[in-house]
Amino acid sequence: MKMRYILFILCSILFATTRGQQVKPDLKFLTVKEDSLALIGPDIINSTEPEKRFKSDSLFTRVLVRALRSPHSFYFPFDSLKTISRLYAPDSSFRIFTWQVSRDEDLHRRHGAIQVRTTDGSLKLFPLIERTDLIRDQKDTITSNEWWIAAIYYRILMNTHNGKKYYTLLGYDEHSIRSTIKRIEVLHFGTDIVTGK
Repeated sequence: MKMRYILFILCSILFATTRGQQVKPDLKFLTVKEDSLALIGPDIINSTEPEKRFKSDSLFTRVLVRALRSPHSFYFPFDSLKTISRLYAPDSSFRIFTWQVSRDEDLHRRHGAIQVRTTDGSLKLFPLIERTDLIRDQKDTITSNEWWIAAIYYRILMNTHNGKKYYTLLGYDEHSIRSTIKRIEVLHFGTDIVTGK
């Protein structure tokens, strides 16, 4: 009886340890990717030629997506990336990445993605596709991630109404050399976004 009890305890400890390990991201892999992103990121801003800035931006996007495909990458903060905005929602249900690349003083393109926390650590990612110039009534319209009125976000607030969560995104748009636009947007997900496969 004692042997069976000891075996049960050992199996429980092993299961708990294995389970705990499953929620940890691959730190070695993600640190390598973060180092690559930290080298590429400044070129998006500092390269003197627009072509090089856009090329760096494209490479940055590909490396970031590769990194996010790593299981449980949601918990890796990417703290060393200073050229992009990285914000977690107050309830940690998702995080949002935003950054911009400039052709010249009057044309800036924003890029972004929303990564949703999943129970199994798989990647659930919504790319933000900028359509700012194509949306006429930007002050009063409902869009999706594929019709994004772009901004670089610096804060996320959360409110609940009728049992549904709403997130207020505060951001800015470097519209031109003469003006910067501040944006306040409300984000809502149609279903429970914390899911696993």
